[in-house]
Amino acid sequence: MAELLRLEGVTLRNQEDRVVFEGLDWSLAVGDRVRVDGVAGAGTTTLLRLCAGLAHPQAGRVILGGQPLGPYTFDHPFLKRGGIGWVPTEGGLLVNLTLRANVALPLRFLRGQPQSRAEEIAQEQLERLGLGLQAERRPHALEPRDRWLGALARAAVMAPELWMLDHPPGGLEGEGQRRAVALLQEAAGNMTTTILTAGSQAWPGIVNEEIHLEQGRLVPGGL
Repeated sequence: MAELLRLEGVTLRNQEDRVVFEGLDWSLAVGDRVRVDGVAGAGTTTLLRLCAGLAHPQAGRVILGGQPLGPYTFDHPFLKRGGIGWVPTEGGLLVNLTLRANVALPLRFLRGQPQSRAEEIAQEQLERLGLGLQAERRPHALEPRDRWLGALARAAVMAPELWMLDHPPGGLEGEGQRRAVALLQEAAGNMTTTILTAGSQAWPGIVNEEIHLEQGRLVPGGL
């Protein structure tokens, strides 16, 4: 498959000036299904943020879809068309909107869907994830895991080319995990869909490659 994402000589320091990555080279091909794991503080979330254009290196380049990501590239074509399905641990939902409106938001503003149709699609995804009865709630009224599932629904409505899933708070289990896995397995049925996850959450039937983040280096693992 063609290359989708590439990190070239990436060096990044955190706010305490600690080096998280130094001269990191790595690539992700279209259709890859990768989980990046590491001990707490290793930088798995930071790696996802780099790849999503939400964090920017002090040196090196992040190239997505053949074009560099910069600190102010809001018009990057991959991002403008909603190519990334970003699911952060905290959910990243807007506090002043209902869960349904949050999920519908990218359909309205990136795909130009009318509000009524966008919210209809959003409701379908929420029901699929067991959140249909919570659609009118705002994020502060939801459990952390439900906020994460809401972010998963928000990503799903866009059928993204690249899914980026940070670890669910506390991990998923039971019915929540079953529903999330079913949704992601359907997405993975498209051979051109790429999935990058961070953390120790198991994604059976989805992830087929594991990488460990150790002292700023990506080390191949095994499943």
